[in-house]
Amino acid sequence: MKSCLLLAATVCLTTAIAVGQQVSPAFHGLWVLNVDKSEFGRTPKPKAGAVNWGEHGWVFSIITPNGRVYADGVATDGGCALLGAFPPEFSCKVEVLTPRHVRFTLLQGATVRRVGDIELLPDGTTQTTHHITPPQGSPYVEKTIWEKQSRK
Repeated sequence: MKSCLLLAATVCLTTAIAVGQQVSPAFHGLWVLNVDKSEFGRTPKPKAGAVNWGEHGWVFSIITPNGRVYADGVATDGGCALLGAFPPEFSCKVEVLTPRHVRFTLLQGATVRRVGDIELLPDGTTQTTHHITPPQGSPYVEKTIWEKQSRK
């Protein structure tokens, strides 16, 4: 199952990924979700996850609790462009708050649906804190921990 996830991330990676030059190069590479150290608010924990960062954005993929693969991406050349099956009313913004802290905002029209703070921690992991406002139901928070994979 993990090989399917990595394959999906690799395939998606071929479609431009990156973040502007202000972002620390330490973000670049393949990161794997530590499911046990992560909190998913009111949503079920996925089986696995991966993010591949590059100089033009990132690609994100997870294996859902029922075994399905979900993948999307963000291209950051000249702004923020969503990659994947997003409806046309969705858009995004990416802000580099510091070289080690990136904020991703997902909008549906003028309504903010997700604000994600992505931070490189001193221990070499990445922590994301997502404030999510779904179309129905109350807002909730997800906190995820990602561990960088070394190239072999």
